[in-house]
This record gives sequence, structure tokens and C-alpha cells, in this order.
Amino acid sequence: MTRSARSPRDTSRTVAFSEWLYTRLLRVYPAPFQRAYGLRMARVFRDSCRDMLQTRGLPGLLALWLRTLCDLLISAGLERWLAFKEGTHPMATHIPTHGLSVRLWLALVATFVTFVVALIASLNLYLIEEDSHALTTAAYIASPLLRFSYDAIYLSALAAGVAVCAIAGYALVRRAALVVPGLGVVALLVALGGFGGLLIRQPVSFLIFLLIFCALLLGSFLLSRAVVRRASSRLGQQSAAVLGACAGAGSLLLLNVAALTLHTLILNPVSHTLYMQGQIGNTHFNFTLIIMGIAVLTLLVCALCLGRALRLPVRQ
Repeated sequence: MTRSARSPRDTSRTVAFSEWLYTRLLRVYPAPFQRAYGLRMARVFRDSCRDMLQTRGLPGLLALWLRTLCDLLISAGLERWLAFKEGTHPMATHIPTHGLSVRLWLALVATFVTFVVALIASLNLYLIEEDSHALTTAAYIASPLLRFSYDAIYLSALAAGVAVCAIAGYALVRRAALVVPGLGVVALLVALGGFGGLLIRQPVSFLIFLLIFCALLLGSFLLSRAVVRRASSRLGQQSAAVLGACAGAGSLLLLNVAALTLHTLILNPVSHTLYMQGQIGNTHFNFTLIIMGIAVLTLLVCALCLGRALRLPVRQ
């Protein structure tokens, strides 16, 4: 039998098999997408297979399949991700999710700026005390509370970092099922990166730090949930979650700035006098005072923005 005699029948079988296989592969798309576009895509692919076989034969059909599979993997993955974001585990089933208002965005930005300023102030204090290790040791001996205030600065800064990640998560992702487990992973990584080295050298200190760190996060979470319960009926669940996360982060930043002020200006009986007299070189104490003042101001702005955002009307 010649090739011309069996070509139409072979072409029909090959096209039918390709269409059948492609129809099965379309199941990787979400069900709504399949119902809306599945038949149309199958018809287009069938016609493309027939044209390719008639013009280029099996090599052309194989090239078509290769391009189709690459496109299928990319587009189906994208459609699955969009469907997962839009329809899986909503944060609330009875309260619609609204877009973030301008005032809420201002509160979010103010909280983030306050975190950055407080973090710079905390890092500056760390660099000062590392540069004058002997003097810092003498200060800790003279004032036992100084060590506790320093640890409070460090741990509150770490916890505030996790809270800022919560703000970003609730602002960008509309599903609590995605945000909450992610925050757990972030908190674990922050704890291990921040004071995980103590686990080998000083396991008792590590456990104490971990308990304090978890207590700070728990307090921030409880405050956040209280704000969400109060604001969700007026703002929508997502906006209330963002506002609650901002309030939780703000409470940790308040603790950080208070501990920083207490540590630098009140509790330090040795280095404070020498700093003010300029007897310690390269400590940049003036910068410390300036950045602390900026931290206090940004914290006040943050509190004002949060208060205004909390008084938003029912619908933006």
C-alpha cells in the first residue's frame, strides 16, 4: 500500500489520538477554566495537528507537541496559582474583602518607617557597645538591669521584624491559610538567626530568649486579634488584618524605643557620662540621640495613623 493511499486514514487516526491525549492533559487546568475554554482549545489543537501533518508530517507534529506541552505547563501552573489565591481558604466567608484605603496605607507605611528607624537605632547601640567592650562589661556589672534592657531592645527588634512580615503578608495575600504558616516559618528563622548560636554555647540562655521572644510575639498577636475583632465589621477582613498587624508591630516598636531610651539615658551608670563628656572616641553618641528622637517621632506618627485608620467608615 502506498503512502498516498494510507495517508488520509493515518492522518485521521493520528489527529484523533492527539486530540484525545490533549483533552486529557487539559485536566491540569482548574475546573472553571476547563469548562470555559476546554472545548475551544481542543478544537484549535485538533486543527493545528491536521495542518501540521499535511504540511510538515510527523516531525512538524512533534514540534507542535513540544511547544504545546511547554505552554501547557506554564499556563496551567499560572491558572492553578490564580485559582488558589482567589478561591481557596478565604480569610472570611461572611465579610467581603475590600481594598486597602489610603489611610490604612499611610498607617502601613508609617509602621514600616518606624521599624526601619528603630532598627537603625538598635544597630547603632550594638555597634557602640561592641566598640567599647571593656566599658560595656563594667557598665553591666555596675547595673544588672542594663543587661536586661539591652536584651529587651534586641528581642523586641527581632519580634517587630516578624510583625512587619505579618503586615506585608496580610497586605499582599488575601488568605490567612497562606499567611499564618508563613509567619511561623519566619519566626523560627528569625529566632535561629538572631540567637540560635546560644543553643550550643548556652542552652539555658537560648531557652530564656526563646520564651521571651515567643511571649512578645504572642502579646503582639493578641493585640492584633483584638483590633481585627473590632474593625473587621467596618473595614473588611483583609483591611482589619493589616490594621491589626500594624498595631501588633507598633506595640513591639513602642517596647523597643522605650527599652532603648531606658538603656541609653537612664540605666547606664558608666558610659552615659563619658559619652556626654566626649571621652569615648568613635561612639557617635550624638547620632544615637538623634536617631532615638527620630524613632520617638515616627512612633508618634505611627500611632496617629493607626488611630485614624481605626476610625475609617464602613466602606471605602
